Amino acid sequence: MLEKAVTALSALVEEAVAESRTAGVSWALIGGHAHEEAVLAHGAAGHRELHGGAPAPGSAPMDRGTISRIASMTKSFTAATVLALRDEGALRLDDPVALHAPEAAGAFDQVPGDPEITLRLLLTMSAGLVTDNPWGDRQESLTREQFAAVLAGGLGAAHRPGTAFEYSNTGYALLGRVIDEVTGSDYTAEIRRRFLDPLGLADTGWSAAEIDASRLATGHRVADRADASRFEPVPLDSPGVYGAMAGLFSTVDDVAAWVRFLAATKEGGPLSLASRREMQQIHRHQSLPARDGGFDRIRGYGFGLVIEQFPDLGTVISHSGGYPGYGSFMVWHRDSGVGVTMLANSKYAPATALSMQALRLLHAEVPQLLAPRVPVPAPRTEQAAAAMLDWLAGGPEEHAERWFADTMDLDAPRDERRRRAAAALERTGLSGADLRALQIGEAEVLTPAQLRWSVPGAVEGTALRIDLLMDPRREALVQQLETTAVAEPGAQPKA
Repeated sequence: MLEKAVTALSALVEEAVAESRTAGVSWALIGGHAHEEAVLAHGAAGHRELHGGAPAPGSAPMDRGTISRIASMTKSFTAATVLALRDEGALRLDDPVALHAPEAAGAFDQVPGDPEITLRLLLTMSAGLVTDNPWGDRQESLTREQFAAVLAGGLGAAHRPGTAFEYSNTGYALLGRVIDEVTGSDYTAEIRRRFLDPLGLADTGWSAAEIDASRLATGHRVADRADASRFEPVPLDSPGVYGAMAGLFSTVDDVAAWVRFLAATKEGGPLSLASRREMQQIHRHQSLPARDGGFDRIRGYGFGLVIEQFPDLGTVISHSGGYPGYGSFMVWHRDSGVGVTMLANSKYAPATALSMQALRLLHAEVPQLLAPRVPVPAPRTEQAAAAMLDWLAGGPEEHAERWFADTMDLDAPRDERRRRAAAALERTGLSGADLRALQIGEAEVLTPAQLRWSVPGAVEGTALRIDLLMDPRREALVQQLETTAVAEPGAQPKA
């Protein structure tokens, strides 16, 4: 039940505040593809500002309307803007960055044979630049001139370009400069014009001057004490070049609207559906250490987003944000679109861990919310399947003449296919009547062109498996039809 999951999530967040793991948190469960509501549930714990472990005079509790920094979640907005410019023909992803930001020429530590550092390499964290957390977090207010001076001094390399994942804030600062130069404007104005205003993200902005400062959560550093007195307020930086990697402020409602736009499965809005899908594909695999003798997930970087494949949850899309004084996270389940966002006002708060716990609470308590997307068979697949089931049961040769691709008889003569089917039926104790009784809806749909039936046999411990695969042509024919007797799933092997 959703109510039970929400109660458990609220308790987790309140516990994190009570244990002084963060000063405060605002959170929301984000509605998926099947929901009209952008936010299914929301909550908060803690305060917007603490002094000496207690709420500061005049400080309000964290709530749904609290504005907080989303830090590196900003990268998804920067990436989306680069893609929009690409879609309009203003740039190409394989352009060298120096083509659009001349101050980057000669900035990279390269050897003969290295490729040019391109926009694509920067977008996917593949440029080989040295990871710059927490150094990059302190560079937000750099001017263009100061950033040019940094580049003139040269950048180090952790990997050869295009060979490995290495998280880089500087890479996204460079993308911000590209947006500046290509548009003749400023990345902050361009992102607002293209995404913040069209999507109605009225509480999202780049500085205290652009938002309702009365609702702003103060950021806190974490000192070396164990109780709430460890949270010490930190001043805000002013927006500069590095804001393109982490400069936005927002609310859980605005983040929910952004997530729903990115996750949507239908065309519409300020970036094409194809480009949004492109953002959410693994373009650079991120190696993870083995745990308990194996790997618990596959992880990689897309364009301003992280993509992970979990055994239990399936594919989830996310990005975290860690900044002086703040921690944030947004995550959604690809198939259902259901997601979670948390905004916290202490440095590197446990927003990621709490959000993933929230997803797993939903998975456990309301599994239908995170149901995997089931593919639908193509109409020709359904037509061919009905004919093939009848043919396997002894039906007329006209079915084969109509639906067999020309490779089928080369792979196995028809009489041999019939003999194999008869042998499989005999081993499982089934008959042609059982085949004719099968329905298309009983098949496992592997892809729109591929079906599999698994039918419990009349002989204990056996099952009949039928695999059908259509060929790749638009007017598809059957390229594979296999009927085999297998062990029934879950059956214990005989001693």
